[in-house]
Amino acid sequence: MKKAIIILPFVVLFFLGCPPTWKNACKIYIGQQDYENAKKQALEGIKIVPDDYEAYCLLGKAELGLGNYPEASKAFQAGFKKDSLATIKWLKTDENGNNVSAYWQVFYGSGYRAFLDRKYEDALLNIKFAQMLDPENTSQYILEGNIYMEMGEKEKAVSVYRRILEFDKENAEANYFIARVYFDKQLYDSCLFYINNSVKTFEKEYTKYKNLLFKNVEFNQNLATELVKLWKEGKKDVLDQFIKVKLGYDDGLSAQEKNVEKYVKENEGLGRAYYLAGIVYLNTKNDSLALKNLAKSAEFLPEDVDALYFLGELLIKLSKWTEARKYFEKLVEIKPDDFPAWFYIGVTYSQEKNYKKAIEVYEEKALVLEPNNVELLTNLAYAYREIGNTKKSWEYLQKADKISKEKK
Repeated sequence: MKKAIIILPFVVLFFLGCPPTWKNACKIYIGQQDYENAKKQALEGIKIVPDDYEAYCLLGKAELGLGNYPEASKAFQAGFKKDSLATIKWLKTDENGNNVSAYWQVFYGSGYRAFLDRKYEDALLNIKFAQMLDPENTSQYILEGNIYMEMGEKEKAVSVYRRILEFDKENAEANYFIARVYFDKQLYDSCLFYINNSVKTFEKEYTKYKNLLFKNVEFNQNLATELVKLWKEGKKDVLDQFIKVKLGYDDGLSAQEKNVEKYVKENEGLGRAYYLAGIVYLNTKNDSLALKNLAKSAEFLPEDVDALYFLGELLIKLSKWTEARKYFEKLVEIKPDDFPAWFYIGVTYSQEKNYKKAIEVYEEKALVLEPNNVELLTNLAYAYREIGNTKKSWEYLQKADKISKEKK
């Protein structure tokens, strides 16, 4: 009996010091990457001890393993409500701190998804949690600024972008987004200052990744455009062969994926920055610099219909008919139902006195899209008159006059 009395307290103490069964089981399942069962155990723990922050943390970890970022975020936030300090400490020290980036991605990814769904308050909440884990990651501040932009709170957006510049003064995206705010305010000098900063950094990074990818071959804009297109379309098998055959890298995409991703990002950033600069110069009546910047934009973003349109329109203003037509023809390849582009293509032929071709474009392309457009009908009347078909010219002129009167 004495021996039993001595042993019993140690047995009791041993079990009192052990984690609950559900917690042990949950951790074991997570270690085995059996996240479904880990989730079940965590939920069981929440039923038993609803105020245990770690139950929610383990649930979040299981949801992360299942790829359920929003659910993981909700679980971690629930843990934060139970014990904020303990939850943040757990997130930062779990697996000796090796999971911090994964937990950051949970909050950032959930915030980005909420942003796309226009759930801005939810997005901002997730971003705040992300910032607790990695306060100097610029991506989260860019997203936060963009959220405020969408909410119409531009001053808050600028404040966030400026925060980035405090620890990364050359950050291309922060400079670009500040420039956009100044553009909206029509403060064009300030806008151009930040655009120029943005272009410098984008250009530096773009050149770096361009040199890496085109190290084995001479740089070619057509190759670069094809590379970007394949990446954006997600055609990884085709891209793999492209990199092996056309860029000369035997390891293909597996070795160059990060470089391609960065190249595409900087390429797009440059295109956006040059486009904004071009529109600023358009608004300030500096046609030569507008043309230069918009042409650069179209070089980096050849399928940007806005850049193509403004380029064509500007070249028409400068009476450069053939050059203008080139951009409008590119535009209608991308957007076949774009009436203004077809209309302007007809105008370029008419200005070159190629009236038959102008009539063909007007009637077969533009008129189909807008049969009651008075300006189009008037141009058709003019073109038919120039080739000597006064009957047809008169028909179009009468139709245009009738529509004009009906609109009054």
